[in-house]
Amino acid sequence: MTEPLGLRTALGALAMAIVVSTAGCSGDSTADDAAPTTAPSTASSTTSAGEEPTSSTDQVNDEVPAGIRASEGCEATPPPGFEPEGTGDAEFEVESGGTTRTYRLGVPADDAEPGPYGLILNLHGSGSNAIEQSVYSELAIHGPARGYVVITPDAIDRQWELDPEGDDDDFLMALVDKISAERCIDLDRIHAEGISLGSWKASVTACSHQDRFASIVLVAEEVAPLDCALPVVAFHGTADLIVPYGSGADDGAVVTGSNAGLPGVEVNMPNWARQAGCSEAKDVRRLEPDVDHWIYRDCPEGFDVELYSIDGGGHTWPGSPIKVESLGATTDTIDATTIALDWFDAHPLHR
Repeated sequence: MTEPLGLRTALGALAMAIVVSTAGCSGDSTADDAAPTTAPSTASSTTSAGEEPTSSTDQVNDEVPAGIRASEGCEATPPPGFEPEGTGDAEFEVESGGTTRTYRLGVPADDAEPGPYGLILNLHGSGSNAIEQSVYSELAIHGPARGYVVITPDAIDRQWELDPEGDDDDFLMALVDKISAERCIDLDRIHAEGISLGSWKASVTACSHQDRFASIVLVAEEVAPLDCALPVVAFHGTADLIVPYGSGADDGAVVTGSNAGLPGVEVNMPNWARQAGCSEAKDVRRLEPDVDHWIYRDCPEGFDVELYSIDGGGHTWPGSPIKVESLGATTDTIDATTIALDWFDAHPLHR
């Protein structure tokens, strides 16, 4: 098994950018002037099953629209122990496999529609953590505004297991079950996304539970597990020095170390397309000045496969306000978070 994908070379810079953004400043040498306008809360709570804080909009939903597979959290009576504690993106602890694990939870505001909400599993890269992922992707800000509950968990020692079974799979699926039991979730709108190693883990998790996950979004890594038919949109820069873009990479964009042998987009994306039932032929639309949008042809309804190829892009999150220079260039032509949320909206679970 290839060594986990890395963000560790830039952690110090990203952590500094996150401190700046959470302090409400405009930026520093590693963050441009457009720092996040809303920072995740750093408040923490310790929870066990049935003790997740909730907003008033989550507690009662007597009018779930017909045809929606609503979770048990939509029932009129909230689970025992529920105490309203506001909204936002805050850290919690939970016991999993005899270990205390941490995760962040972003929920819609008190005045939002009462649900059912979609659910997003948001996975950080190697060497990173949940708060960095929340700030870097801004998914915990924009997801709740679009009607999603966002779970951003922490890996043990900042590294995800890539096995389809094991402690991390148990932890992640237990979180999905826990939040679905405690909040009003649309069970046909559960999605996974991540960056780098988190992208790979999102693929492994969703592909291991294709009856649970509706779609996936992959940033800076898109290796396709076998026998996985899911709608997927991916993002990869041609100047990525951590995970190979493969054929078509920029001159000099040479990945060394254990990741060097990973297949690139010209292998990975046709694999996703073939497994979804699409043609391996694609249309390419240019988004000036630096993005090619690949759209695979003849996909079955609900199983689209697409890639955003970023000229000169590094191992980065497109559109992020946090610019980590040591990871390469970050395009502002597209916003991966906005595209991800549009993707999730358009791809409920195909049953």
